[in-house]
Amino acid sequence: MAPTPPGSGGSPEVTSPPVWAHFWSRFRKLWPSTVRGRDRLRIGLILGFAALAGYLVTWVAYPAPLITRERQVARVLGLPRAEAEKELSQQGFRAKVEGEDADPVIPAGYVVWQDPPPETALPGGTVVHLTLSTGPGPVTVPDVLSFDVDQARQVIEAAGLRLGDIDSIPSSADPGLIVGTRPGIGSTRQPASAVDLLVSKGPADIRVPDVTGLRQEEARQRLEAAGLRIGMVTTQKRGRNGPGIVLEQRPSAGVFTPHESRVNLVISN
Repeated sequence: MAPTPPGSGGSPEVTSPPVWAHFWSRFRKLWPSTVRGRDRLRIGLILGFAALAGYLVTWVAYPAPLITRERQVARVLGLPRAEAEKELSQQGFRAKVEGEDADPVIPAGYVVWQDPPPETALPGGTVVHLTLSTGPGPVTVPDVLSFDVDQARQVIEAAGLRLGDIDSIPSSADPGLIVGTRPGIGSTRQPASAVDLLVSKGPADIRVPDVTGLRQEEARQRLEAAGLRIGMVTTQKRGRNGPGIVLEQRPSAGVFTPHESRVNLVISN
């Protein structure tokens, strides 16, 4: 018999089992002992591997993170297009112009609407749709019939237009009232366009008397007696007539005209 090595205590050396054997023994204890249990474990492993494979495919196809941090959409209403797009881009959103719309206040080329609206929480990369203003749209000429001139001016200016020329015409309406406009009521014009007014001079029920051949003062008296007035007076070389004689009149004698209308005279010099 061989001698026992010193320090061995007289007992043979014991060797520890390998690590894999330790884990294998623990795994065998966890392995189901029944057929149903093994089937359940097998199905669970298959589903787990399928979920892992799906995640890997998604990660390769779409490298962006699956969960993104939401941000509030900036308010870009009233900003010019370039500034609005820059603001949204800095926040991580994408801007897309969808169309244009008229607005009486916001200038052309500025944002008049955004969708989603401001302060909406959305993931980065979301598209924000923008609508740009085309500026003020056409203005409809308002109905100012039977108004006086001051009232008509206020209504026209409130509509975004301005008062143009004022012409007096014979009409059955009372003198001083609006009987028409140029352009007509209901038509459309660009903002700040002029609207002319047609004002009634009253009914044309006075026949203009003949004052040719009379002196200017005599012509004035005859016109005023008929309910008319002298209008613009011009002179012309007298020829065979003495100075101050009426050579022509407009309107001509016999024409019907409204009360207080003016008759223009041509007088010899």
